[in-house]
Amino acid sequence: MKKILFLILASLLIGGCSYKERNEFQEKLAARLATDEDLKDYNLDPNEVAECVTSEIAKTLPGFRGTPARKPYWEAYASFEASRNTEEAFSAVKKAANVFGSEKKASAAALSITEYIMHCMGKLIESGTPASGSNTSE
Repeated sequence: MKKILFLILASLLIGGCSYKERNEFQEKLAARLATDEDLKDYNLDPNEVAECVTSEIAKTLPGFRGTPARKPYWEAYASFEASRNTEEAFSAVKKAANVFGSEKKASAAALSITEYIMHCMGKLIESGTPASGSNTSE
């Protein structure tokens, strides 16, 4: 019993390294979303959207939460988010090709960030309260 408890504790401590990369991606995304006009128009919190996007991406990654296997994926997503121009984006995709298996898959992963943003915005708009002045009880 003690061995099992030790193994679980050890795996959690070792797996904690991917949280740093996950948080780095989430922070970069939230910073970019803070200037997004659509979020402002819908009164959405950039941190909530970034948290939702990060959670959605996490569902697609191999392994379970906190495993070291996820670290290169989070690093790649952070790199995609840090890209500010086309040249940097192409470079980030090329570097991430070995993580995702090909440049095409890495490119799809980079583009999926926008899809997740749109999905999460819709999800948060749906779950939010109606704008003042609208009457939904009729």
